[in-house]
Amino acid sequence: MRSYMSILAVILVAVFVLPLKAQKFAYVESQRILNEYQEYQDVQKQLEQLRNKYDAEYQQMVKEYNALLEEIDSQSLLLSPEKKQQKMQAAQDKAMQIEQYKYEKLGPEGEFYKKSMELTRPIIDKINKLIAKIGEEEGYDFIFDASSGALVHALPKYDLTDRVLEELNKGVSTSKK
Repeated sequence: MRSYMSILAVILVAVFVLPLKAQKFAYVESQRILNEYQEYQDVQKQLEQLRNKYDAEYQQMVKEYNALLEEIDSQSLLLSPEKKQQKMQAAQDKAMQIEQYKYEKLGPEGEFYKKSMELTRPIIDKINKLIAKIGEEEGYDFIFDASSGALVHALPKYDLTDRVLEELNKGVSTSKK
């Protein structure tokens, strides 16, 4: 019985204690990487211009709609019932166009969202691949994202953010020459 218990103890130690080697952890601040990475900033400027264009077109449509409502209101007593009905229908059509435009351009599945994903996804993938590469090269078991709020405390010596930015900017400086 004693040899059985000692064999069981050895197995338990082998299963539970030996895999508990010192694990290596690090973290990055993804929001800081995005804020300081020029390629991402350039994309954000491009997206802001597109958003401003869509907003300006939307505001113009709203302005036209409001002008049509004012026209209907100011001419209400002078218009025949048929003409008034036509103008009211035109106002309803304009309101529908505005809503459709807003949905198609700025909605959750709209053109702005699609363009944003198209332009930012490759950058995010590039950053994630670089973080994984650094993790593999330096033997990190885990790399956390401090920007996600899941990391409560970490020593600055485990912060890889500067390293990631340095690597990303190496690619930018060599590609712009």
